[in-house]
Amino acid sequence: MPEINEDGQLLVDDQLKLGLGELFRYRISIDTSFEEWRNSIGSEIHLTFKNTENALLKPIYLTGPYSFYVDVQPCRYNEVDEFDEDIQFFDDVKPSDVYRAILKLNENSRLEGTSTFVWQVNVVSQLSVTKIPTLSFRLCVSTKELQEMPQVPINSVKGFTCEKWDTHSLWNLPPRFPNRPVHLVVLTHGIFSNIGCDLVYLKDKIEATAREDSDSDTANVIIRGYMGNQGKSSRGIKTNGIKMGKFVIETIEELRRHYDLKYISFVGHSLGGPTQSMALRYICVERADIFDRMEGLEPVHFITLASPYLGIAGEVPPFVTLALDLGILGQTGADLNLNRTFFMSKDGIVKKGDTLGHYKYKPLLEIIPSDPVIELIQRFKNRTTYANILHDGIVPLRTAALLYLDWEGLGDVRGVRKEGGKEDQGTQKSSSKNNTTGEIPEEKMDKKSALKYILPQAALRRNYKQYQRTQTKKTSSPGDGNVATDEAHAITPLPHANLLTSAANIIIAPLPTQAYIRNPDQRGDRIVHDKLYHPDELPPPHYRERDLFKKIIYPHDRIYRVQERIARQWQEDSNWRKVLVSLEPDSHNNIVVRRKFVNAFGWVAVNHLAKEHFGPEGRSHTKNTKG
Repeated sequence: MPEINEDGQLLVDDQLKLGLGELFRYRISIDTSFEEWRNSIGSEIHLTFKNTENALLKPIYLTGPYSFYVDVQPCRYNEVDEFDEDIQFFDDVKPSDVYRAILKLNENSRLEGTSTFVWQVNVVSQLSVTKIPTLSFRLCVSTKELQEMPQVPINSVKGFTCEKWDTHSLWNLPPRFPNRPVHLVVLTHGIFSNIGCDLVYLKDKIEATAREDSDSDTANVIIRGYMGNQGKSSRGIKTNGIKMGKFVIETIEELRRHYDLKYISFVGHSLGGPTQSMALRYICVERADIFDRMEGLEPVHFITLASPYLGIAGEVPPFVTLALDLGILGQTGADLNLNRTFFMSKDGIVKKGDTLGHYKYKPLLEIIPSDPVIELIQRFKNRTTYANILHDGIVPLRTAALLYLDWEGLGDVRGVRKEGGKEDQGTQKSSSKNNTTGEIPEEKMDKKSALKYILPQAALRRNYKQYQRTQTKKTSSPGDGNVATDEAHAITPLPHANLLTSAANIIIAPLPTQAYIRNPDQRGDRIVHDKLYHPDELPPPHYRERDLFKKIIYPHDRIYRVQERIARQWQEDSNWRKVLVSLEPDSHNNIVVRRKFVNAFGWVAVNHLAKEHFGPEGRSHTKNTKG
């Protein structure tokens, strides 16, 4: 340890501000080969972080919250491996509060094969609604614990370094191999969310996984995200999609000036799914050359996590539908409610000189998956949707999983069933064509619904006719001795998520324990269902020829007919991989790991996404194109 006075030495003193969607990342290093640190192994240094905003801002959430998330990670920590030291993080450093952490010089922080000890510190703004306010903080690193924020100058000590990256630098990193073909991956955030902070774990994981695969050109990734929609979620899917489409065009043109840009992928969370789809429509209409089959970019992955493909009308209580109709989420709420927009402009919808025609009578979410977009979607090598089974009343299973699922397959891989005290993990299932596939009905949660996923099928006597009504015939393979039958098989549907419960989970969601963070064996979150669905597995349309009487007596009949049309447009000519996950509350934010340790329950989903699409493990079975 360097020579110090009784108060220690101040090594870092940063006083900075962050706005909506902004963070700072520090890399603190100590090289003990220097004389000043030669006898420091086994000792520690101290980090002190203070939110310097006025304490009167603590209870204000409408324009806030005015708090920070902070975590400290030794360089040897990897969430997929067991670790023998607690990870220090705090999710809510409020105005005027102080957070302290200890950086230990031990084997957990030592770079392998060196005498250098390294830690990563993330400071993240928790602002989530408006871009107007900024948050001030002060971060100090010292050789002794600070009881108060210091009033002394920084000491320069040989062997100690502190590197720093802001949001812009983190989100504009160059590709690993600048002279090889480059794969652009565009990430898109959801409502009341942002790119810079909320998707940084996803970005880090894709980059880290791609680094493991040096042989594939598609692993030479460069990741970008559009930040212009942050704080503007209510302006409508069309408006935000067009803005994102313009950003993608500009990004492509800029990257082409420096690199051999060859591939492109899109990954969207929540509202980011429809937004990136609208962006693709804008590009197809305005700049079709970008995806030209001969000279354009090659589409690779189209991925969504908990995205409302079918809107949320019919999935939420009536008072929520009414609130959306009254404008609580602006035009975006109307889009998610599947409202028709009779005065919609044709920008981004049709080519210049064309008229809207029949589009003017359709909801936006039904317009998006039509030509030319759906033809482009078919060209992506992979189309994957991730959906939460439980605890996501914000984007329920029915809309995130595109309406149709193989319920018999789900019965085999339910995942929450315990067999002999061991969790049934569930495995990826390659689809044999014409498996039984049915519609996911809208259904209110009751006690049996909450229990039926963990109890044996025989223990539940309710007749789920809604699930059986659209079952297709299960055709037998030649020579297997079975005969195709129309008989409905026993089905174990999944519990329906509740919007109010999900909203409460966001506010009072449990934090992962240190045992969970340190030991992968302590984690119960899992991939429950992973299957490739083919177009010929779709059941016949259910709502197309409904009796007039039923159209009158069923209040959601129009909504269900629209949802069915949308789901079929997305799937009638394309294979889709559907991955269902079982996560702790709040699963809507967990599925994308909004904060690395607060939302650690979603690690399994993001790790699966990265490995199966951007790593060497997924290369052998990464193609699910049509045919």
